[in-house]
Amino acid sequence: MSDDDQDARPTASQPEAPPGSLTKIVVRGASIAGAGYVVSQVISFGAYLTLARLLTPSDFGVFAAAIVLVGVGQVVGESGMLAALIQRREGLEEALESAFVATLAGGLLLSALALAAAPLVGLFFHHHDTALVAAAMSATMLFRLTAIVPSALLQRRFSFIRRVAIDPLGMLAFAAGSIIPAALGLGVWSLVIGVYSQLIVDLIGAWCFAGWRPHPRRASVRVWRELARFGRPVVLAEVIRQAIPQLPVIALGRVAGAGAVGQFSYAQRVAQQPPDAIVSIGAYVLLPALARLAVDQRRFRAALTRGLRWMCAISFPLGMLLFALGTPAIVLVFGERWRAAGEAVIPLGVYAAVLALDSIGSEVWKSAGRTDMLPRMHGLSLVLMAALIAAFVVPFGLIGVTTAIALSGVGVAVYATYGIHKVADVPISSLLAEIWPPGLAAAVIGGGLFCLEHFVVHSASRGTVAGLALLATEAALSLAVYMVCLPALSSGARADLMAALGGVRRRRRTRRTRPDLVTLLDGS
Repeated sequence: MSDDDQDARPTASQPEAPPGSLTKIVVRGASIAGAGYVVSQVISFGAYLTLARLLTPSDFGVFAAAIVLVGVGQVVGESGMLAALIQRREGLEEALESAFVATLAGGLLLSALALAAAPLVGLFFHHHDTALVAAAMSATMLFRLTAIVPSALLQRRFSFIRRVAIDPLGMLAFAAGSIIPAALGLGVWSLVIGVYSQLIVDLIGAWCFAGWRPHPRRASVRVWRELARFGRPVVLAEVIRQAIPQLPVIALGRVAGAGAVGQFSYAQRVAQQPPDAIVSIGAYVLLPALARLAVDQRRFRAALTRGLRWMCAISFPLGMLLFALGTPAIVLVFGERWRAAGEAVIPLGVYAAVLALDSIGSEVWKSAGRTDMLPRMHGLSLVLMAALIAAFVVPFGLIGVTTAIALSGVGVAVYATYGIHKVADVPISSLLAEIWPPGLAAAVIGGGLFCLEHFVVHSASRGTVAGLALLATEAALSLAVYMVCLPALSSGARADLMAALGGVRRRRRTRRTRPDLVTLLDGS
């Protein structure tokens, strides 16, 4: 086992010191997590592409309305335990037992409450099927919460088996569990079956790969209180964060009906892909890495600055591609009846781009023990979004709602940048020096690409195969221009790029000098 691996798997009974180098672990982990994420998203794309042909926007709208309470209830039950367990530096075994008992009890209680509240959901949305689906989905909280402890263990160990095995298998289970019932005409219930299929696979996989078995008698009320004390601001922030995406569903459900909610749910799903990729590939390794480095301020600041640089460098152009090409891409892939979702994606591209700042701010605050910053940021997001949606939903409908989301996202990104500066004591000028180069480069390619596509090319009018080929060409050319512009604007990105190229050359020279297969297979 290498030194990096030894650092990555500390014992449960001893406090953890920052390892000599986390760079190799983080880079290797990000690569592995990225590969797993790509596999999961390919499966997800295929599943939702098929479901878009089999189900109606109203089916997706009923499902989205039915799970309004489930997301918020799940966060309440989780109580910040995931972040608290990852951040914990001593007494881990007792903390695991206490967290397991707490999340299991919370899952049972909240599932029962969600079941009792299901009729109220149906009354609010004036739809009987919504109440039935809400009742059926109530038990999902128990499934999700009982996976918290093994998931925290896997993430603490920098074990990426969750990304490369559990997540793809879960997505395969969702695809099989939803597509077959949808083809048989079960409508919205096919989504319910698919979600439960995925949850069962996720739960079994997390417990099997974590290799930990609970002994509830070792649980301690004192330790649970310590975990809850750390997690209380996290859970408050997460309750607010989970409430935020329900605001558009509630507003559109009341004003425009289930069809508009279904269009929004697909637009949101497409727009979530870039930020979800950042979280899955970047933030998944950032929290445990930064938590290890929190005791060394110099290394902590350097790591967060570099993380900020690359999260912005990746998320900004992906968001701008969505802004420019989202409408024709959705029409070509999912069909003309989803055009409203495609138009709604345009402002959501801006939101997807700036969400990276929200994400890295959250990981910095958790790792530094300043979880009090989380509810402040998400509270600001809730207030901004509620006010803007209230102003825009009646006159502008779906487009007004997604525009409100984008504007609130920009406001939250500004606050997140300030919060990183405040907690990590990094000058604002240093943070802005990492943000503005990819921001400017992405804005230039996004604006130019939008004009090219919407005023010249019109890919959606040229047939599916030709249209997708044109979109791919436009995206590739734009990214090539971006890759030229970014190093020219950012000295940090230029230095990282040169270091990466130098590392590739060194690895090639090393491979040429290794004499035999045994040495080649030896990772030392």
